[in-house]
Amino acid sequence: MRPVQYFCQLFLVLFAGAAAFPVTELSGGEVRLPVAALSCSTCVPLAMEIRNTAAELRNTQLCEFFSLCEQDWSSLLTYDFDLPHIRAQDRCLKTNFHKQTCLEAIASGLQKYKPYLLLVETSIPSSNDRVTWMRSSTQQLAELITNQVSAEFGITNLREAKLQVSPSEQSSTTDWSTQVTVHVILRDFTKFVELTARAIRFMRTQSSL
Repeated sequence: MRPVQYFCQLFLVLFAGAAAFPVTELSGGEVRLPVAALSCSTCVPLAMEIRNTAAELRNTQLCEFFSLCEQDWSSLLTYDFDLPHIRAQDRCLKTNFHKQTCLEAIASGLQKYKPYLLLVETSIPSSNDRVTWMRSSTQQLAELITNQVSAEFGITNLREAKLQVSPSEQSSTTDWSTQVTVHVILRDFTKFVELTARAIRFMRTQSSL
């Protein structure tokens, strides 16, 4: 093989390899890493572990405080607060799925749960270690998803624009009202993280996240 032909082939091989890992320039001289570099491959198992921990804490509290050890907690369904939920407009369901809208809603919701999880941590000291782990893991999951939104869609101001939340914990004057608040937080948070895991799993079946 002639030297000129050899170097032409070598250039084509190197060019093809570089094209397989694109780097997109952002405004201000910043460089957005390829999506694969900020993979959310651990998000589903992490979300499921958080969900299982929240469900265990909810069931433990139901049994220890409310004496509802058989999980018959229909009497508590009337209690509700304005906590984050994954709703139809968040487009996380298969029927109207939209990846960017869904990821932003999940990241925002996880961040909004931060003050409520802190309230749970201070209200059930018997399970303090597990609540602390759940709270820190939720923050980790929120950061992974926020990074994914930034890497894939170039949205770098998500935290400032959409994730600010004032810690408006429910004020409680009695132990009963405190425990009801904790129950509602754990109940709704369990469902939120369960739907989060389901949505991310669906994303991964559609494309590499």
